[in-house]
Amino acid sequence: MPRPALFGPRAVPCADELPPIDGARPLPEKGNPMRRLAPVLAAAAMGIACSLPGGVSSITAPAASQTVMPPTASPTASPVPPTAIPPSPTPAPAPITLQTVGELSIYASFGEGETIRDLAFSPDGEALASVAGNREDFAIRLWDAGTGQPLRELVGHASIVFGLAFSPDGTMLASASKDHTAKIWDWRSGALLKSLDLPNEVTSVAFSPDSRTLAVGGVDVWPNAAVWTWSVDSWAPSMELAEFWNIPALSYSPDGEWLAGGGTSRNTRLWRTSDGEAVQVLHHPGQVSSVVVSPDGATVATGLCETADEALHCTRGAVRLWNLHTGTLIKSLADFPDWVEGVVFSEDGSVLIAGSRDGTLRAYSTSDFAPLFATLAPGGVMALAISLDGRFLATGSRGPDIHLWRVEP
Repeated sequence: MPRPALFGPRAVPCADELPPIDGARPLPEKGNPMRRLAPVLAAAAMGIACSLPGGVSSITAPAASQTVMPPTASPTASPVPPTAIPPSPTPAPAPITLQTVGELSIYASFGEGETIRDLAFSPDGEALASVAGNREDFAIRLWDAGTGQPLRELVGHASIVFGLAFSPDGTMLASASKDHTAKIWDWRSGALLKSLDLPNEVTSVAFSPDSRTLAVGGVDVWPNAAVWTWSVDSWAPSMELAEFWNIPALSYSPDGEWLAGGGTSRNTRLWRTSDGEAVQVLHHPGQVSSVVVSPDGATVATGLCETADEALHCTRGAVRLWNLHTGTLIKSLADFPDWVEGVVFSEDGSVLIAGSRDGTLRAYSTSDFAPLFATLAPGGVMALAISLDGRFLATGSRGPDIHLWRVEP
């Protein structure tokens, strides 16, 4: 608010501003005895006039609390502009947990082009990377995770991109393509850092938790498949881990000691990263499309088509939970009407979320696998990702939309 004026009406000194009396004549300069008394009489008259109520001045005296200005002109008080009140910051959405998962809802949707192949959040949660199954447009697109607004495109692949992964330190984005290459990008600037040549199409990528190793999975010489690893510091190849058919999914354990991958062969293997030995083989009744290790490193979750009809249309999808260290099956959640394309754990590990091609999106408690939440994602779920801080979930549909989810305040 403007500051109030500090000064009241200006007081006019009576003696200085008393107007002349009309018709008054000057006293003679000489020979007039009254001339000597004139100053005295004038002063006395002035004192009487100024002491009368209202006096000869019409200006009201200021209140005692006001400061009386001197007889000179008073300056105009400059108003002080109102203090700007900063807008209240938009509160960050709550993390997805056992208590909040039931409040999940879509807050942004935007188009990509065709069926979404993969999604990945940057470690800081600010960006979402996506790839679609286009036959002509093979760009990787980056979106603002808060608004869904496009940020930039990474162009360089000559065929469909199947897999994406950010490095945990946030500096790199890796992509795996049908064009027989895996590419590593400085995703903030759009610069291509490295292109790795492979013998056939590659479909999955994963960085180790320390960002120092990159794993790429795909076809070797049919029907063989493999996972190749490189040292990020020098881009020297490290290991080649054998599998069959193809490797659609890869996931490191949080401590970096295990790498889970598979499973077009219907198997998911657990390799020890220190020497590349396949310690466990997790057998499934159908092909596996997604693999993830829990935040505590104890459990492996896999998404698959459990049964199909004669035309090879999936009639029942499932999520299977495995003990990472023993390879034993803990639980099978076989209540999806179509292929489960994505499985993720919440940041605190209390919730498992899975989505199937028909759009079924379900959440379970990891303590007893009781269902917590169920809804339909528009357009189906062909890809699923959760931000590192657990505040955002993304689903990619058959086309052309990506949907961003969060816990409603």
